Amino acid sequence: AAPVINAQIVANPTSANVPFTLEDLGTSLSAGLVSNAPLTTSTNVDVSFTGNSGVYSGDVGGVTRSPLRNADGSYSNINYFNARAGGSVIMDFNTTLTAFNLLWGSVDPNPASYNTLTFTFSGGGGSTVITGADVVAGLVGIIPGTTNLAVSISNLTPFDTLTVTATSEAFEFLTGTPVPEPGMLSLLGLGLIGLAAARRKQRKA
Repeated sequence: AAPVINAQIVANPTSANVPFTLEDLGTSLSAGLVSNAPLTTSTNVDVSFTGNSGVYSGDVGGVTRSPLRNADGSYSNINYFNARAGGSVIMDFNTTLTAFNLLWGSVDPNPASYNTLTFTFSGGGGSTVITGADVVAGLVGIIPGTTNLAVSISNLTPFDTLTVTATSEAFEFLTGTPVPEPGMLSLLGLGLIGLAAARRKQRKA
């Protein structure tokens, strides 16, 4: 089955008006490259970079534009990921997923290969590729290179690795915290039910 993509325009995205929880990469006082050293996020995602890609903050003309904005449209000082031209951001989730959320900054749909998400599974089974053109299909009001989108992708072939690339400057984004598989949510629900039942028994004793 094909991936299901839901995207909505977010004029001046903040952590509060994006419809899912964003990874916290901290903040910086000045615009530009913060770090391109490998890191592990607070949700146990291992991230590495190639080329000039890395964690960035703010706007740098001709290089990057923050996907996080203040109410007046100026850039926020919240850090984000940036896949620079010819480079990549590689994310190892350390678990198997079938859905993914991201705040995608200044989406460029043309050419289709400009911005690319490639989902793969370390055990084999091929890969799934999502482009900027896929994400904006059917959306009205897109201004290429400016519009920010909150994107939720579901029904993906199981994956544990994501490679984000750009053929020109740049692919700015911030990931949502990993989305558990439905099966994992069911197990979590059963576990919570069992815990509640155990507590009821303890109260009766």
